[in-house]
Amino acid sequence: MVSIHARCNDVFIGHAIASYFDTSTQLAQELSESLLTLESFNGSDIMSRYLYLYHTKRCDFGETLKIVYQNLKDKIMINESLPISRENCRFDQLIIDETVKITDGKLGGHTAGCGPVHRSFPLALCSWIDDDDLFELSMKEAALTHYSSLAGQVSGIVNLICRSLIKNRPWRDAVQSAFTTPSLHKDVSSIYGRYNRWSDLGKQTHPAYAPAVLIEALHYIANSTNAIDAIEKATTKKNSYCLPIIGILASARWGFPLDMYNDKIKDGQLKIIRDTANKLSNQWCLQQHNIYA
Repeated sequence: MVSIHARCNDVFIGHAIASYFDTSTQLAQELSESLLTLESFNGSDIMSRYLYLYHTKRCDFGETLKIVYQNLKDKIMINESLPISRENCRFDQLIIDETVKITDGKLGGHTAGCGPVHRSFPLALCSWIDDDDLFELSMKEAALTHYSSLAGQVSGIVNLICRSLIKNRPWRDAVQSAFTTPSLHKDVSSIYGRYNRWSDLGKQTHPAYAPAVLIEALHYIANSTNAIDAIEKATTKKNSYCLPIIGILASARWGFPLDMYNDKIKDGQLKIIRDTANKLSNQWCLQQHNIYA
């Protein structure tokens, strides 16, 4: 039986390498820091970290988060003569919710993208988040930027599967259990009966549409023998949107052979990622110690 400590490390590394250390890696790091610092889910704190990261880095964070930032920009830059701090980016949850809704309107209701699922996996690795609360908190995290509930539902499914896998549940059981979540949108619930046979929803969608990305990721993992195999199959097909999810779930299922990727890893980035993974995995160790003490 593989330890949760090893699985946490593998998931973080697998995600980073599969996503080519893109901005979702940085966002996942910010989410982790919030969870570790506050030991609770605080949407205002998490969002302040996302906004401050976007303000300082200006990387490709996706169209939805970009527009959310633009809608809040004037409120952030209250005094342009002073440097912006993370506190300048902290907003009441009601303001965040209102801004996300406005953003959805500007995008014509198209906020069912896969951005949240790429960044929210630390929720699954956080020991104090109960299994029964994980889906709901995944929905709340996604709603910080994406108004469509579909983005949150896909995040919730991935995080539930990840949680089961790090607890050493078999792949099929982990997937089946996740899809028993009530009130799933039909585009999400239909994935369970299709992913073994097909890698698409059976209808034309945007390539970043969260349910379409999820079915691709599950299809490649179900039809592979290890994490590298799954990543390479998706890479060959140039399905970049599903790669971070494959990195998360394939690594949680099989582990990640880090020695095969030494030439592609920057030491500084790897150290930060591993430190965070260790902090989260240590919480599991402490929790188990308290149970048996």
